[in-house]
Amino acid sequence: MRFLRRRKPNNSPVLIVDSLGMGQRIEASAGNDLCSLADELDGQFHRFRAKVPHSMVVVTRRRVFGTREFSTLRFNDMFVLFSERPLPDPALRYMVSGLLLYHQLLIAGFIPRGGLGFGAVLRKRDIVLGTGFLDAYRMAEKRSDEIRNVCAFAISPSFLAHITNSEHSYRLLCLYNDHFFLNPRALTDPDMGPFDNIRILSLLRQSGANPEKLEATRHFLENLEDYDDAMLPGSRSRILTGWVPRNPDTGDK
Repeated sequence: MRFLRRRKPNNSPVLIVDSLGMGQRIEASAGNDLCSLADELDGQFHRFRAKVPHSMVVVTRRRVFGTREFSTLRFNDMFVLFSERPLPDPALRYMVSGLLLYHQLLIAGFIPRGGLGFGAVLRKRDIVLGTGFLDAYRMAEKRSDEIRNVCAFAISPSFLAHITNSEHSYRLLCLYNDHFFLNPRALTDPDMGPFDNIRILSLLRQSGANPEKLEATRHFLENLEDYDDAMLPGSRSRILTGWVPRNPDTGDK
């Protein structure tokens, strides 16, 4: 019988997003202030879930009803996306979701930083656990000093190993200080418009990002190696990964 079936872990990408600065707002909130902050996070989480690329989705004013490819969680100011069942081309779908959420948080006045990981995940009643969550959390919160203040979504080696070998996927990536990230300029949603360096930094400044985060993100945006740079012979991406495009027109192996 279905209700007697034992749930099994699924190997899944995991996206963890931290809204920087929200922790201080939570600490400073009490009573009605905390209620207002919860309403603000509820609205943002609703908009995020409406952008998750389910095969079919119905969005109402307060609820999002989607097919069951994706599961979502919140931990205070963290948003978590994972899958409890196998997906076709999961890495690409998670990269698209990550970029949409990044842009959405910027527009909403948040300071986004996050990580994409991969590994076993299990959700059972009121518990969620697995190596996938740990992998993504390290990319979001346990970064090395040279990328700690970069307001972007870092990608773990485990996640990289599951990316489809295609130009479509690779164009969403970039390399900075020998670490792979989602390229914040690589995707344009018709509702939110394009994002360039000026717009990203301006929105971060309006959101209250401190000088360290602004400078680190500015340096990242100005010095990242994108897909077109990686196509050039001798690029750092090629040196690190050994990747060589077979077709110079598409970059596909």
